[in-house]
Amino acid sequence: MGTPHKNIALNEQELALIRKLATVINKRRITVPATMFLECAQPLSYLGSQMMVFFRPFLTFFFTPAEYDLLQDILEKREGIKKIIEELEKATIHRKDAECAKRRSKM
Repeated sequence: MGTPHKNIALNEQELALIRKLATVINKRRITVPATMFLECAQPLSYLGSQMMVFFRPFLTFFFTPAEYDLLQDILEKREGIKKIIEELEKATIHRKDAECAKRRSKM
């Protein structure tokens, strides 16, 4: 078990995976429960990232092995969950704006 990363910034590859994750969550319209879960789990993010090592054989069904490893690295960082939540909020705002524009165009 390693030591938690303190203030290491997220790289572009990690940000791209976070955006992909936010898009998938937003398409399934589970943004609110996902955000609530992430907010509650934030203090335990490092522990959760270490549990991912144990569950790796089961959870790589949802991600490629490379994406799974990258997601684990994201969760080890303090900014990881905060950034996921920010991207979920952006995706929700974008979806609502698109729905609003679509309704206006029908009028």
